[in-house]
This record gives sequence, structure tokens and C-alpha cells, in this order.
Amino acid sequence: IYAIEETKNEMFIVMELINGVELKDKIKSGFENEDEKQTIARQIAEGLKTAHKKGIIHRDIKSSNIMINVDGRVKIMDFGLAKIGLGKEVSAFGSTIGTAAYMSPEQARGEDVNQQADIWSFGVVLYEMFTGELPFSGQYDQAIIYSILNEQPEILDEIESNVTIKKIIHKALEKDCNKRYNQISELLEDLDSAKPSEVSNNAEIKKLAVLPFSNIMNDPQTNFLGFALADQIIGSMAYSSNVLIRPSSSVRKYQNEFVDVKEAGIELNVNYILAGNYLKESDTIRLNIELIDLNTDQMIWREPIEIQYKNVFELQDIVSQKVVSGLKIQFSEEERERMKPEAPQNQMAYEFYLRAISYPTSVEGNKKAINKLNDAIKLDPNYAPAYMELGSRYNQLSQVGTSTAVAQKKAEDSFLKALSLNENLIPALANLGMHYTDSGRHEEAHNMIIRALKINPNDPYLHFALSYHYRYVGFLEESKNEATISKNIDSNNSRFRSSIITDMFLGNFDEILETYNLDLQSPFSLNYLGEVAFRAGKKDLAKNYLTQVIDMKDEIGEFYFANSLVEFMNGNIDKATEYNLKRELENPTDSEIFYEIARIYGLLSKPEDCERALRKAIDLGYVSYPSMQNDSFLNTVREDEGIKNLLNNAKMIHEELKKKLLTTY
Repeated sequence: IYAIEETKNEMFIVMELINGVELKDKIKSGFENEDEKQTIARQIAEGLKTAHKKGIIHRDIKSSNIMINVDGRVKIMDFGLAKIGLGKEVSAFGSTIGTAAYMSPEQARGEDVNQQADIWSFGVVLYEMFTGELPFSGQYDQAIIYSILNEQPEILDEIESNVTIKKIIHKALEKDCNKRYNQISELLEDLDSAKPSEVSNNAEIKKLAVLPFSNIMNDPQTNFLGFALADQIIGSMAYSSNVLIRPSSSVRKYQNEFVDVKEAGIELNVNYILAGNYLKESDTIRLNIELIDLNTDQMIWREPIEIQYKNVFELQDIVSQKVVSGLKIQFSEEERERMKPEAPQNQMAYEFYLRAISYPTSVEGNKKAINKLNDAIKLDPNYAPAYMELGSRYNQLSQVGTSTAVAQKKAEDSFLKALSLNENLIPALANLGMHYTDSGRHEEAHNMIIRALKINPNDPYLHFALSYHYRYVGFLEESKNEATISKNIDSNNSRFRSSIITDMFLGNFDEILETYNLDLQSPFSLNYLGEVAFRAGKKDLAKNYLTQVIDMKDEIGEFYFANSLVEFMNGNIDKATEYNLKRELENPTDSEIFYEIARIYGLLSKPEDCERALRKAIDLGYVSYPSMQNDSFLNTVREDEGIKNLLNNAKMIHEELKKKLLTTY
């Protein structure tokens, strides 16, 4: 608006002549990508923020009143229905001002309106932008108004997987003004937090694996460098949000092995491979590397790199930058800084660190790695990556053996020390998030994982970690959304196998049995497939899965679980109870495992045993009340007074966490 003038007792507004396209037409023709949608949405919100700050309520926000000029700038049009002055609320005086489909409930009722009416209308526009449809529709205005006042909009697939946008739309379209955004600035903050992975085209993300390098001399004294150097390059590349780098755990099996690059690429589901060999002679190390495009079988580049061994830590930065250049990866200055390696202060400490990385993740390998890392830390007590690796090794040890709690505490202390030295270490943040989830420290878990996602929003493991966290607190739809994001980015990663639990408690039995394909030979996956088949009424199939676990004869938790369920199906309740008790006596520290024990007791109609295990699960932090509420295994014990009290307690904690956590992400 350039001016408000008067002529012949008539007021008129002088406005800018804009050459461009209406947003409504842009929605029909399609956006270039998801980024363009978010950019336009943000500009609209900024425009409303400016108007509201000046005391102007538009009252007719809709896609046909928003234009995008030739420079891509958004212009909010048609202030003809606008009212000026926020000192008093603007009344519609019994009329329904605005276009019906975009009208807020209070406008539709002819009530006083304020800036929240514009926020509602913007929510409608957002819905329209991301789905191509209107949330409230009808053949005539009264039908539309009825829908606005009485119905909830359908959450379509286009926004179902986009967690942040989904939440923004849901809150903007709250019929209760007390629950709706009060100020557009609040919505803007949430819009700014929308993860790029949710609004970017994952098809454009390049998938890369760095294979362990082969030692030309096959010298046992220097063989450790093959995997260790690859691991360091992988660590650097993990900070680029536009490349999906396979984790070190995925490529470790190729260490000291002859590798067919093409077969490895298929197995790892990548389209680029970085491979090569090295030779350490005296004080120098020579690395010969090549970057291969598996789609075309073409070599993008091959190059020898020679460096003083004392500066070997610089190799990860040199190689990472060459990969970035070769793949034409776009990354920010912040990402560039994070990709730079942390310089060790002691050469021998760094070698100890590299040797530790090269040890396998077996119990014995983890113990050797811990010894080497402690040696490294003595020589260089402020080297954050050493503490991070130490935490990882203790974390793996905590999953086996009898000193689980001790190992978990040492893992936590190591990760916290690493973060005190470098707050941006993604593996430390992710592992702490998972650890805090297991132990019921849910707000801390949430904060750690969100911090990591802000560093690299396209890291599939971080989305899995958030899915895992949401599962434990009972945000099942959100858990499935995050699991979907992780699998869309990295479809074959066996680490994401536990997403089957979310689907099971959502009742997606047929979907699981038809599509689940992660880590199919592991006791974990076989047990859950067996349980899902049992819940789906397919007992023969259930027994087929579960007996595969029993035949492994590995008497640990999964073995006891499988036996409990099979013995129940065979009618041997006492035997089933005995196996479940053996599992309980292992005293796991994972709260979800205690819920597994509780639900088996429920299936066996053992209310006292179920109450004991359920109490332990909740005390440890498993508060997925929706899972408990819909779990048919608890049906025979659900009316027991002690169990009812525990379920109510879980519900209370779940609801409180829902208020705290789902409004901050």
C-alpha cells in the first residue's frame, strides 16, 4: 500500500502494480521443489507479522490474494476487508467477512476477531500449498462453514511424513483459540525449525560408501590404518546434509578383505564408492584413492596423496574436500567448518586412537579398544573424538555381559566429556539420546537428538533415534513418521529394525508380514515377526519364526521370549511362565524389555507377575500408554487394581511429556 487518499468524499487505496502469478495458480501448476514451498510460506508469514505489528488484520487471507512476482517475492494482496487497530478486537457485526473456505470458526460465527483469524486462514493456505486441496470443503458456503465448525481436516500423505509442517498446520487450525497460535511470530519460529530433510528432495541426496583402504605391504603393524582412515573420512562427511554416507559399522566387514566394488555398492545401496590403497614408508604415508560412479561405472577421479605421517590426521579433510568437489556437493560454511578434523595434540595419542578404531566390535575387540583409548587420553586429555569412541565402546559392552550398568555409566560419562570439548559431535549426541531414552530421561533424550538433527537433518540414523525415543514415550504416529523418513533415506539399514515395534502397536500386522525385510536372520527380528504373526492369528507362521530363535540355542533374552510364546501356544502355561521369569531375572536395564516381560505375563494371565514387571518398566521410563492401552496381551489382567493404577500413572506421564515435547519440535 503506497497511500490512502480521498477524492469526492470517497476513500481509495494506492497499491503497487505487481507482475506475477497468484499463489492459487502456482499451487495448480506445481512448485519446483519442497524448498520453494517453505520459502513462500515463510514470506507470507513475515508479511502477516509486519501487518499485525502495525495493527492491521487482513481478514481475507487466501491463495488468490497472495501473489508471487517475477523475482520470487511474495506480495499479500487485497486489504479491502482489513481493519486497522489492535487496541480493540475487530467485530464482524454479525456478518461473515472473508471467503468461506479460509474463514476461521470465530469469523464463521460472526464473532469478534483478532490476528488469530489471519493465522487460521494462513493454516488453510499452508494445507493447500502442501496438499493441493482445501482442508474444509463443500458444495455451498453453509456446508463449508459446517465443516469448519464441526470437522477436523484430513491429514493427507503429502504432509503425513512432514512432521514439522503437519504440526504447524494442526496448531494453526485449532478451533479453540486458546490452543491456536496466539501470534504469527510463534508460527514463524516453528516454520524456521522445519528440518531441511522434510522439505528437500531426498532423491537429490548422493549416497556414498567409503571402503576400508588396502595396505599395499600387508604389514600387520600398519594394517590398522585401512579401516581407521576410512572411518575418519566417514566422520567428516557425516556433517554434510547433502550426502548420505554409509556409517563405519556398515563397511567394517570389508576390512582386510578383497572387495568387488560393484557388489559392495549394491550391498550397501549406494551410487558412489570411494576406495583405494595406501603405503606407509618411514615418515610418510601415500594414499591412492579413486571415486567411482556406480551408475555409469565411470571413475570420477583418481589421485595419489602423500603426506608426512605426523600430519596423517589431515588426510580426512583433504580427501573429504576432494569428494565434495568431485560430487559437486553443496554445503554451507558451517558444514565446512564442522567437516574439518580436530587436530590432536600428540602424535602417539592419535595413533593409539586410530588403532582403537580398527579393533572389531566384539567383546574382546571392545576391551582392547578401551585400553588403547585410555592410553590415548593419558597423552592427549582434551581430544574429544577419543572420548566419543570410548563412549561408543562402553556402550557396546553394556549390551552384553553382567556389568551392564557400570558400562552404561562409563559410556554416558565419556559422551558427556566429548561434548564438553566439542558440542557438535553427532555420534555422541545420538548415542546419549538413545541412552537417555532407555533409562527414562526423556526430556534430555529429546534435547540431544534434536541438537544432532539441527547439525545434520538428513542423517537417517538421527531420524531413527527420534523414532525410537517417540516410541518409548508413546508418540506412535510421530514415531512411525520419523522411521519412515529414516527408511526413505536409507532403506536397507538393519539398525532401523526395531521400527517393527511401532508398527506392531499401531496394529499394522499385514503390512509388517508383507514388507518387513530388515535383519531377518537375527533373533530380534524373528521374535517380533513371530509375535506379529501370533497377534494376526497366524499361529503356524508364528511358530515358524519363533522356533528359528529357539534352534539357535543361545540362552539369552530372545531365546526365553521365543520359548515363552511357543509354550503358551502349546498350552504349557507353567513352562511359558518359567521362561519369562528367566528373562526377568536377567534384570535388563532397557525399560522396553521390561514391558515385553510384563505383556507376556499378561498373556499368561499372571496379574501379580505382570504388575511387578510393568512397575519396573514404568519406573525405568517406558511410558507408551497408547501401546499399553491397545495391547491385547494385557486384556486378561487389565482390570486388576494394581495394574489399573500403573496404567493410569503411565498415562499421566505420557500426557505430560506430550505437552512438553511435541510443542518443541
